[in-house]
Amino acid sequence: MSAGQRGAVSVPAAGNIVLASGNPGKLAELSALLAPLGWRLRTQAEFDLAEADEPHPTFVENALAKARHASFHTGLPALADDSGLCVDALGGLPGVRSARYATPAAASRAQQDAANNALLLQHMQGMTQRSARFVCVIVALRHAADPEPLIAQGELCGHIGTIAQGDGGFGYDPLFVLPGGGTLAQCTAADKNRISHRGQALRALLPLLQTRWGSRERV
Repeated sequence: MSAGQRGAVSVPAAGNIVLASGNPGKLAELSALLAPLGWRLRTQAEFDLAEADEPHPTFVENALAKARHASFHTGLPALADDSGLCVDALGGLPGVRSARYATPAAASRAQQDAANNALLLQHMQGMTQRSARFVCVIVALRHAADPEPLIAQGELCGHIGTIAQGDGGFGYDPLFVLPGGGTLAQCTAADKNRISHRGQALRALLPLLQTRWGSRERV
């Protein structure tokens, strides 16, 4: 099959979907939620496919770019998400650059997280308006040229604290204070998954998958 033909295939009866990510935690979380519909989720790493570029200014554009990339090169329907932290006082920043807010990039994820958090606190020094949201946009495509992508969004509202608190989670979790008090880094993993922006987005996508694509037979 040529590259051009791969970009125009329809949804296969086998029920495979490629996840435009190599993150094992994301795979486990999404697989559990998709299993009741009979879909089998496979990561793009199974196809030796490198991650797509994310040059766009919005979550939805980046999610679509990743899904189209994965679908085009595998010939499968694709699922992709893009997420980040949006701080009102900073005009929505760090937004799509949340994972690489502080530059140059650090050697490890832990070092990058620490640098991102330090830069965020620096930029918000003295600010009293500290409201923020974790945002996730998740998209599903039947094929790379799908004119009707399924799109869902989830948000977790809170505010940015003045000091890091908690040892759990990752990224901005130690600074993100929930409406009821306490940071995401102080939540249990189960509680975080229950309220997370990604979980909300996927739960909003599931009925769209069921009604628009229908459940599939498992392989």
